[in-house]
Amino acid sequence: MNFDNVFFEKLYSIDFYEANNQKFFNDPLIETTITSIVNDYFKNNPDIVLNYVCDSIDFKQDFRQKLFDKWYRNTQNDEFSKINFQYELERENMIYHLSFIFKTEFYNVEGLIEEVNLQLVEFSSFK
Repeated sequence: MNFDNVFFEKLYSIDFYEANNQKFFNDPLIETTITSIVNDYFKNNPDIVLNYVCDSIDFKQDFRQKLFDKWYRNTQNDEFSKINFQYELERENMIYHLSFIFKTEFYNVEGLIEEVNLQLVEFSSFK
């Protein structure tokens, strides 16, 4: 997912969802499983930028963002940074939550914020 942008040559996206549309409430193994998968992927690919967008199909993206933020805080790993963005599409009357997780050893927080903001402006021009 490099968007023809050299900065994002190592951008990867992660998606996860309920199997068979079944909701599993208060299952601590979900957090453990997802954070383990992410951590294992970073062990093998330390210089990536991992992106996820909170699903908005049921308008619960705010809840999902808070939940994922909590999971990130629970990992307590100083090697990583996470940046949240909100991207609004006025024609859809929708705000999307995008997050980027990366190792600060490879990326500068301010630089990543600038590049993501530039990319979001470019996306907005495709309206």
